[in-house]
Amino acid sequence: MKALYLDGSNGLDVGVDGPALRVRRPGRADSQYPLPRVSRVIAVGAVHWQPDALTACRRDHKPVAVLDSRGRFVRVLSSAPPQYGLARHLGELLAVPRFRVRYKRWYRAAERDEMLAALGRLGTRCQALPPENVWQKICLEQYRRWGVRPGNCYRYLLGLAAAQIASAFALMGMPRDSQAWGRQEYRLFCHILRLERWRQAVLLEQMLARRAGQPDRRELTAAFESLSGDRERQIAAWRERALQEMMGLGPGQEGLISYQQPDWKQGSLDMSAVVVRICHGAHNRGNLGRIPIGARGSLRTSVRIVRAYLQYDRRMHESFGTT
Repeated sequence: MKALYLDGSNGLDVGVDGPALRVRRPGRADSQYPLPRVSRVIAVGAVHWQPDALTACRRDHKPVAVLDSRGRFVRVLSSAPPQYGLARHLGELLAVPRFRVRYKRWYRAAERDEMLAALGRLGTRCQALPPENVWQKICLEQYRRWGVRPGNCYRYLLGLAAAQIASAFALMGMPRDSQAWGRQEYRLFCHILRLERWRQAVLLEQMLARRAGQPDRRELTAAFESLSGDRERQIAAWRERALQEMMGLGPGQEGLISYQQPDWKQGSLDMSAVVVRICHGAHNRGNLGRIPIGARGSLRTSVRIVRAYLQYDRRMHESFGTT
């Protein structure tokens, strides 16, 4: 499945024709896009939607991300399928002060890692500066090097990145209220976007090195979509690593669980299976000197909250399975 990009700069009308979306453009023949082959839809600018087309996308769980004419992200329209797991509760977990402290620690480290990786690939030396100052320096050096003002390019690229992140969140049930983002949900969304922008800086640098002049939107979209699969996996990895840290499952931190499984692998993880293994290991093996208990019983609190969510998910799964 691939993303469907709709550029409404000349006006578009989107309807439905059986199992496909029908797109009408002035002065051109109609186009049809079968919904089973579409992963998500990105509508930029003046795109007119027929009600039955939006209903079909929501029915088939195809997120529709809306960007304004300048490429800035506006909102995502989606109806998520039933989801089971801790990831859909990230907004609620961030409302807990202890989890929020752990999350902030993870985010600072993750942003620094992404920033240093981008600086290394761009050949820029300003590691000692705050992230915002580093970003300004990257933009300034790209302008001096290539004679192109990168602001418009980044506006559009980050709008596309926000659309993909919001679509990924929508498919797992975030925001919980489809009409409005919760405060902590929106914080997580913004932070994932800030991590992704360092990768967009590298992508734009590669584009500017291959061609002269300002890339147009078609070129930017093609370059962005070429890495869509890798980006999807990276978004999931960031989300799962943040969840691990919030739950106290990060390795080697004071007061957190550092239990290692022999088959532990980095990358996209089945969080429910990981949490179950660790909870059972902590319960059956005891402490054994492997799980340091920090101040105010952080281990007991974390395991109790994890178990409560697992029990809630099991009840939800059984209720859906028996209806």
